[in-house]
Amino acid sequence: MDSEIICDASEEKTMTEDTTVSCYDDHAQAYDAYQFAAVPGYREMLDLAAEAARRYLSPDARIIDLGCGTGNASLAVLGKMPSARIFLLDGSERMVSVAREKISSAHPRAILGYRVADLAENWAEGLESEGYDCIVSTLVLEHLPLDRYRRAIEECFRLLKPGGWLIASEGYAEEGSDMREWFFQEMEVRRRALDPKLSDFVAGLRGELEQHYYTSKARKAQWWQEAGFCSSAVLWQYLCIALMAGRKPL
Repeated sequence: MDSEIICDASEEKTMTEDTTVSCYDDHAQAYDAYQFAAVPGYREMLDLAAEAARRYLSPDARIIDLGCGTGNASLAVLGKMPSARIFLLDGSERMVSVAREKISSAHPRAILGYRVADLAENWAEGLESEGYDCIVSTLVLEHLPLDRYRRAIEECFRLLKPGGWLIASEGYAEEGSDMREWFFQEMEVRRRALDPKLSDFVAGLRGELEQHYYTSKARKAQWWQEAGFCSSAVLWQYLCIALMAGRKPL
């Protein structure tokens, strides 16, 4: 898609409240319609993230939804694990508000807490070290410049209990591969099939302030290992989107 802003490891742009965060902040109410209609593999990704949580965690696990958006990943997890409790964290106040409303309606006692924080900065400050069984993050960490990404992975490791899991889906870019271009072509086909008003919204959202920072799966897996994670594996991939899980040693 011509309007897509794609940043790689060599670029020096920085995620701030005026870029990706404000993009989602302005469109929180329309976010779900956009994600489910236009993002290839989105529902399957959520279902598999939830299945991974059910496989690896105890039913009453304490989970951080990092970059919770409107709560779709949390709802998918709670659909499989209704006794789990989730801490919501996102850079968009409106997103957190929508997520709280949706989750409270479906699972009144599930919200462990919530916070609005810039994910590129000190989002983990004040959270309990080794206080969580899992951190789930879906299509969020790819919006962090790569130095901030590495710091976020290190913070995730610190917050997890021994034996805890990081389950994250992200966009990747492999050298010599056309998977990224293929993905955005598929998204464009879906966009054109939408109601014209929603279609225009999607095109505007992609072309506004949203930024992506892509690198290879192998490089990110190496950074996870350097942060301390073991048993990391790609659980699922659709073109340039992959779901990966890593465990903190006992």
